Amino acid sequence: MNRIIAFSMIFILPIIILSHIRGIYINKYKASSDAFYSLVDKAIEHNINTVVIDIKYDRGEVSVKTDSIYRNIGAYSPIEKLSEKLQYLKKHNIRSIARIVCFKDKYLGKYDNYRYAMTYPDAEIFYDMSQSTWVSPYSDFVREYLIDVAVNTAEIGFDEIQFDYIRFPSDFPDSTKPHWLIKPDYNGISQFDIISEFLEEAYTALKPYNVDVSADVFGYTVWLDSIGLIGQDIERMAQYTDILYPMVYPSHFGRNFLNNGNREQRTYDIIFGSGVNGKKRMRYYNTDIILFLQDFDWLSSTMGENYINNQIKASNDSHIAGYILWNPSSNYNFFKENIYAAEPDSIIEIPINSIIPIVR
Repeated sequence: MNRIIAFSMIFILPIIILSHIRGIYINKYKASSDAFYSLVDKAIEHNINTVVIDIKYDRGEVSVKTDSIYRNIGAYSPIEKLSEKLQYLKKHNIRSIARIVCFKDKYLGKYDNYRYAMTYPDAEIFYDMSQSTWVSPYSDFVREYLIDVAVNTAEIGFDEIQFDYIRFPSDFPDSTKPHWLIKPDYNGISQFDIISEFLEEAYTALKPYNVDVSADVFGYTVWLDSIGLIGQDIERMAQYTDILYPMVYPSHFGRNFLNNGNREQRTYDIIFGSGVNGKKRMRYYNTDIILFLQDFDWLSSTMGENYINNQIKASNDSHIAGYILWNPSSNYNFFKENIYAAEPDSIIEIPINSIIPIVR
């Protein structure tokens, strides 16, 4: 898709037209095994047309080879027969998306004696709730490494590069310590600006490979102006992405958020409102909104019966570009319940004044 950049900057690029996206996520372990094929076959049976695959995993393992200057990081962990699996997707007209986790990284975090790891003000290494280190987006080495991973991934034939954890940490497990961190190579610009700067660098490097560039964002980003703690502002990020993916799992919204006492209606309203608000926020950019929907059981009792299909319906009704089902184990309730993905009934424009108000 061609990008229209705010502040009168215009990139002229080939236009890639997305069909309505109906996707699932396949984690590194499933992608590395023969279970990949049965999972893709099941997806095809249920009218899924897109697959997200881990290329740089949550702990920092990387499934593609990188430039030799990064070899000592020790993160290379290949997916078996990845090229064959990509060909299998292409054979069945399945869109392939490479998920690249950015600034949460155990391997890069400990590299060079924790040179790039975020620390508390007392110089103690920061670990989040999952005991992972985070690396500094301000460090040229960190950004160049991530872009090298992304370019090598684009070269092997993925249709889209999707950046995840493209933010600063949000969970501080030690309540006795300050909730701000030292970021190596900090240069004085804001967290919002450094995230946008990284995306601009990545976008410029990746576009010659004719891939879409996308980013995963917190679900609340479509309801709030921005989230300063993590450095995500979707209008700024939209300038250098083709697609944004708000992660709008109903279990992750506060219990009182849109709560009218009806679980099914609340689940529908969260997804529908997220889609419509996201579409509104992108009206000045040529950036699509695709929602990550919840297909895992945590707090599912708070979402009502048939919560997966309810989310899909709400997403379709908001007439965005599609959705991806997320289950970290890649064991989908969607398949067990024999739900079959469908296109929206019709494409309509929703009047701006009917959109659920954004919290400011």
